[in-house]
Amino acid sequence: MLHTISWQQYITAVLLLTAAWYAYVGLKYYLPELRAWLRIRTTDTMPPVAVAPMHAVIGGIQADQDNQSHDAEELQFGSAEPDDISEATLPKGPSDDLLAEATTLVNAFAESGTKTDFLSLLQVLLDKYEIYRDEISLKVFTAVLKPMAGILPFELSEHDLDLHWPAENYA
Repeated sequence: MLHTISWQQYITAVLLLTAAWYAYVGLKYYLPELRAWLRIRTTDTMPPVAVAPMHAVIGGIQADQDNQSHDAEELQFGSAEPDDISEATLPKGPSDDLLAEATTLVNAFAESGTKTDFLSLLQVLLDKYEIYRDEISLKVFTAVLKPMAGILPFELSEHDLDLHWPAENYA
């Protein structure tokens, strides 16, 4: 039986079935859109809303008296003041916060306090910023801390300022 059907008959049947399927889907689900698409408009009439008389709801529309254009010479601007931001300004990071807290710690121990208390609080401060160890260089921090340590009532040796992150967190 399949030998009696030619390729032309087969393609014609497939095309007719496909066209019938799309016609059914179009009429079933897209009928309003198809009607609007097939509608031919012969006259350019305004919609009834546009032809309806205008009623003053809030008031008549008028041009604002203060809203006018001015010549460029009449424009007045405030004085130009430079800001503190430049292209070289970097945002503050955790190392700046650590240095500010270390400065506060040094100032707190400038009047009184013991060396062991200072070093233990300095280690607590370093432990607080240990999560930022990739961003903070302890060598630079120690170099900045050395001149500030001059205001302390006790002497800090090189061994005291040999700071390091806690070793148990490197495992």
